[in-house]
Amino acid sequence: MANLCWCGQLATCRTSWTMNNPARRFLGCPNYLDPTTNCNYFMWVDVELPNQWYQRRMYQLHVNLRDAQNELRNAQAELVQAQAQRARIGFFNKMMMLLVVAMFLIRFM
Repeated sequence: MANLCWCGQLATCRTSWTMNNPARRFLGCPNYLDPTTNCNYFMWVDVELPNQWYQRRMYQLHVNLRDAQNELRNAQAELVQAQAQRARIGFFNKMMMLLVVAMFLIRFM
């Protein structure tokens, strides 16, 4: 059964990642960021986690995953920069080799 919010829109399912409600799904108005609608529809889909230990653990796992994803993105960006620098150095080395060969040929011809 579809859940409609107070402004008649189909409520969207999102996931809370707050410390008090980590990984807890809820339904909310798709226009919640629009101040003109003023629709405050909100309904939890999942039950609360059994205790604070689970809440803290789930939240910490989420933070660890987010941090690991950020580190991976940074490492990938560094790799792209290193590959570009390596290509520039390779081109520079080839040009230097051509210059040395040209100077050698001019000198001994």
